[in-house]
Amino acid sequence: MNATFRAGGVFVALLLSLTVSTFAQTSEDLSRADKQFDLYAYNLALRTYEQVLKNEPRNGHALARIGDCYFQLNRPDESLEWYEKAAQQNDAKADVLRRYAVALMHTGDYVGAKKWFRLYGEGNPKVGLYFADMCEYAIQASKREPLYNVKNEPISSDASDYSAAFLGSKVVFSSSRTDITRKSSSKSGTDYTGSAFNQLFISQRNGESGYLAKPSFLRSDMQNNYNEGPISYSADGNKVVFCRNNFIDGTRQIAEKGINLSMYLADVSDEGNWENVKSFPYNGSDYSTGFPSLSANGKTLVFASTDPAGFGGWDIYVSNLTSTGWSTPRNLGASINSKGNEITPYYDGKNLYFSSDYLQGFGGMDVFQAELGEETISNVYHLGAGINSSRDDYGFIFNPSQNIGYLTSNRSGGRGHEDIWQVIKRNNNREGIIVDVPRDREESAPAPVQHSTSGNNQNTETNSGFGKLYVQVSDDYGNALPDAEVDFMDCGIGYGRTDRNGKYYFDETLRLLDCNVTIRKDGYKESTQRLESFGRRNVVVSLARDQRMEYIGTVMDAVSKKPVNGVDIQLQLMSGRVIQTQSDKQGKYSLFLERDETYFITYNKYGYIDEIVKTRTVYRDIAPVMLTRSGGDALANNQEEALKPVQHNDNSNKTNVISQAVSEPAPKGEFSGYSIQLAASPVPLPDSKLKKFEDLTKIGNIYAKDDKGTQKIRLGIYATKEEADKNLKQIKKKHKDAFVVNEYDEDKSLVMGDATPVRPVEHSTGSNNGGAKGIAATNNAIVYAVQVGSFTQDKALPIGEYTTLSGLGNLYTRSENGINRVRLGVWPSHADAEAAQKESVQRGFNDALIVTEKGADESLKGFMLKEFNWEAVKSTNPIESSNGLRSNKGGDAPIEYSSTTAVKPVEYTTDSKTKVKPIGDYYLRVATLSNPNGFDSNRLDGIGGVYEKRTSETGNTIILLGGFTNMESAIEAHNRAIDRGFSESYIVKEDKKGKLVRLKD
Repeated sequence: MNATFRAGGVFVALLLSLTVSTFAQTSEDLSRADKQFDLYAYNLALRTYEQVLKNEPRNGHALARIGDCYFQLNRPDESLEWYEKAAQQNDAKADVLRRYAVALMHTGDYVGAKKWFRLYGEGNPKVGLYFADMCEYAIQASKREPLYNVKNEPISSDASDYSAAFLGSKVVFSSSRTDITRKSSSKSGTDYTGSAFNQLFISQRNGESGYLAKPSFLRSDMQNNYNEGPISYSADGNKVVFCRNNFIDGTRQIAEKGINLSMYLADVSDEGNWENVKSFPYNGSDYSTGFPSLSANGKTLVFASTDPAGFGGWDIYVSNLTSTGWSTPRNLGASINSKGNEITPYYDGKNLYFSSDYLQGFGGMDVFQAELGEETISNVYHLGAGINSSRDDYGFIFNPSQNIGYLTSNRSGGRGHEDIWQVIKRNNNREGIIVDVPRDREESAPAPVQHSTSGNNQNTETNSGFGKLYVQVSDDYGNALPDAEVDFMDCGIGYGRTDRNGKYYFDETLRLLDCNVTIRKDGYKESTQRLESFGRRNVVVSLARDQRMEYIGTVMDAVSKKPVNGVDIQLQLMSGRVIQTQSDKQGKYSLFLERDETYFITYNKYGYIDEIVKTRTVYRDIAPVMLTRSGGDALANNQEEALKPVQHNDNSNKTNVISQAVSEPAPKGEFSGYSIQLAASPVPLPDSKLKKFEDLTKIGNIYAKDDKGTQKIRLGIYATKEEADKNLKQIKKKHKDAFVVNEYDEDKSLVMGDATPVRPVEHSTGSNNGGAKGIAATNNAIVYAVQVGSFTQDKALPIGEYTTLSGLGNLYTRSENGINRVRLGVWPSHADAEAAQKESVQRGFNDALIVTEKGADESLKGFMLKEFNWEAVKSTNPIESSNGLRSNKGGDAPIEYSSTTAVKPVEYTTDSKTKVKPIGDYYLRVATLSNPNGFDSNRLDGIGGVYEKRTSETGNTIILLGGFTNMESAIEAHNRAIDRGFSESYIVKEDKKGKLVRLKD
């Protein structure tokens, strides 16, 4: 016993060392597994989580994630034991209970699922009890006699076969099968996970058996592209709408995240080739559009989209083909769309069929039928057993005249993964069960909208403004243009769209305006008009047709020569408008550009060096762009090694390719929170362009960020993604190109509320996000100022031009991305800033706009005002002089120029043609140099004053900071200069002859 105790010190040290080592290895494995999971490499993540459990068998997060992996891999039966183990852990998260219950529903265990939903409902009663009731519905509804006979089609393979579509008497579908191969192919036929790319096949029903015959490739080797589908044809087969997808064989196609679909339209030649391929004009850069259904006449397109402005998840939309192109998609509203996912719409001329995982059903995606009228949607039916199972059932199409249809399902009894199933309706004259669509919508969700199922309905009346006057928008031939954007933000009036008659209504103004109105419509050139004498009359605007053409480009890795997915691509038009898009999985992207014009296109992706390429649109395609990894050649070489398939031995006679290793990018810095990106530009945006975002200052900080030479305007910063998404929904209608981004290395005082930002995650990794308190009325993070001017730092600041603003507020400057901003302020109330902004416009500063500042900024304390001083405004009200220039009544004293630490010194030279004498006679003499070229003026940042260089009598260069109105402000700057290392600096004053005289310290 004693000997054991004496040896215990060594044993404990050894045990402690092993424990620390094991803990470190477990933490590293868990982090790697989470990254693999977030990259949808579920097979690879599964093995890594299993490795975690070898060292820590009761790790609840790893247990639950193994369940998630099996579930996403279409193997819910195998997920159950892992969810159960995770749910029994003491630290089990509530959401694990929900995910376990969902998996039980997918296996048909509705009794077990109901129990776990009720347990989950103790913390979240609205969701838990809703799905518990759904389980009871499934128990009862599954006992009813099926409405349809459903049989597995023999053409289904052990791979994913899905999304059948009619092409006359034939059927087109997508498949990842490998038992049918092409004679020649330039691709390996598999994606980065080792799974086969999906391709389009065509088949015809066999008259004897009634089943589909052996399929063949839809398009020739020359025309074939991988990963195309789902697809839809017009009745005559002359028009086609198709998707480009990133589906992975063996993984749920309706996963919680990761699906990336975009739609394209084409004409079909007599030989079946696709011609004039064009991107659907409303594809999103930060959301998906897909699952198309084209009407018989090819003029109505019903589809699904994850547009964040919807109700949640996938929603169903409709767009009509008009004489001016496809109309803005309209959400079909709360009659069918829910918080969950609604996908694969199919319209047969009378009824709309679709699938949902939120409306009452059997679990997973279920097929529903809705009666679709010209103006309303009514009677949503669940199509019952047979059509629906406990698994995912979607992609339903049906020809009522021939009583034949098809369905995609991953239900048991198939040949593997998703299969094509044949559907025949029984002759029982029964309908499905009418279900109640839940009405617990978020307040920010769109209200039900009118829609159209015909090709000529152009009803967009809901978009028109209000008032007696209107803007009439037409084309060059006088035809009214509905659904055109009318941007009056520069005039402070509003923003909206024209109605079916091409009109946008507004109230008359009480004063003359001198501002811009911008009209936009897809298919037409943007028009901006200066309105100098306007306010009490109608306005007529005509738009010329847009002659732009679609140009296709490709982005590739400079080392591997492989396509690069997810590259942000943007260019700025002459009008100042920024066009943004993103490369797809094949590295391809499209831009609509003018022919024979020169553009500067920016390519940006994290992990790569930004490229700005000068392009002239002479040919139909844009030359391929090669991106170099930011980590250098070593990183690129390591990336090549990491892209090699990882072999996994499953103890059988063969070795399966499970996935590929994924390189981990270097960290971006300290995570600050979530922001909403509003605009991006290769050059700083002028104030006239920034005014369109002015109204957003009520819900967040507007700030500019220089990201590798690109100026990005953002709103934020929010502590949680939920808060950012909520505000994005609020602004999406007006700022449709906005999207949420992760923000790094920003000032913490910009973060809204008092919640601590959490690390960004695409899927919960078990961390506790906490609760953001949102924007409180007393939040000190935001204060308001009025920006009245902007100047590049190579120009002197014309302070004298701002004397007409005397009495409105404190005048100061900010330096942002190489631009000096002149501002008035600072007020805690947006209303006070708005009053100052309106008065600034009256005094001739037409581009004055409200901006936000950080309330915690120490440098602003001397400029804070309690409220807007109307008495001071009245006493300094400017009057028109005889020469038309504005001046201050009463000859008020000059406005003090800030010496705040936030000021970036403005360079000012005596030989400049734009020389303006700074306000104030006190200067800080920083240095005297024989050669000023080596002097770094950035060292003066934060000291204050106006940067000036003068030539002394001996020919040397004197470095000065000037513009101080009193000795006190000059002394403060002197102290800051000493702290910066300018110990030889001293204060001087300019006498009447312009000579600088040193003052005693």
